[in-house]
Amino acid sequence: MLACPKWKVKSIRYLDEGDFCWTYLINDGWVCRFGKHDAARQSLRREYCLLPSLAGQFTLKIPSPQIAGMDDQGELRFTAYPFVPGISLSQERYLSLDATSRTHCAQQVATFLTQLHASNLLTANTCSVPVQNYAEQYSDLLLRSRAELYPTLNKPERYFIEQAISKYLESANAQAFHPVLLHGDLSPDHVLFDERSKSVTAIIDFGDMMIGDPAWDLLFIYEDYGLDFLSRLLNGYPRQELISLLHRVYQHYLIAAIDWAVGSLLRSDDEFTAAIAQLHLIRIQEEQHRQALFSACGVA
Repeated sequence: MLACPKWKVKSIRYLDEGDFCWTYLINDGWVCRFGKHDAARQSLRREYCLLPSLAGQFTLKIPSPQIAGMDDQGELRFTAYPFVPGISLSQERYLSLDATSRTHCAQQVATFLTQLHASNLLTANTCSVPVQNYAEQYSDLLLRSRAELYPTLNKPERYFIEQAISKYLESANAQAFHPVLLHGDLSPDHVLFDERSKSVTAIIDFGDMMIGDPAWDLLFIYEDYGLDFLSRLLNGYPRQELISLLHRVYQHYLIAAIDWAVGSLLRSDDEFTAAIAQLHLIRIQEEQHRQALFSACGVA
């Protein structure tokens, strides 16, 4: 039996699910997240350990897990936190806003990232938040690409992969940053919005928390929201060493596309065709997109 609070359950509503969790709303007041596998349950444990101590440092709301359900062996099976209201700030919803509201929302996320990236890492380390080793990770990705992906690609795509990963590793960008606490998956689904006030209300789903390069959190803004959001955000985010930051954002973007292609191939899933098409498009537009990124963010 799971150890549960003494609730009288009046309603259970399915909310969502991803690779890690099933999510339900209990009594219209508590969000319960059930881990699908061991990695997911470890992620829930990290959130339960760390997020309550972080909640007070943010202007925006974040989930603050208050309950951890354990099985008879003491293994965590679910966590629960008070419901955080809001709808996702999709790219479409963001682009429908007037310029003033867009700037306001982007600045709110900039403030959140500034606060998150300034977090003391001692507690994060205590809660076993993983530390990224990009040199090791991307070196391994290059080896897997050569072994698994190259037989399916033509010569220009293979050359692109070699260059994208090798340039990152040779540029020393794998160590050219001060490690910070990252959200890890700052996609539109995890940015909550209030239509009445035209404001961001909360950031949710910290299941991919890690310690690493602050450029990684900006990658999701660039990839999912586009240059309009990113350029407005950077006006409210610390701009020291902006050129290096943007270089790393773009390098992570290229390598993430490679990782998606390798991963979808190894999983034999339906995303492989889309991943290869994206890889081809990125290759032929690489310099154009790089220049557009730097220009939009105020770097000549």
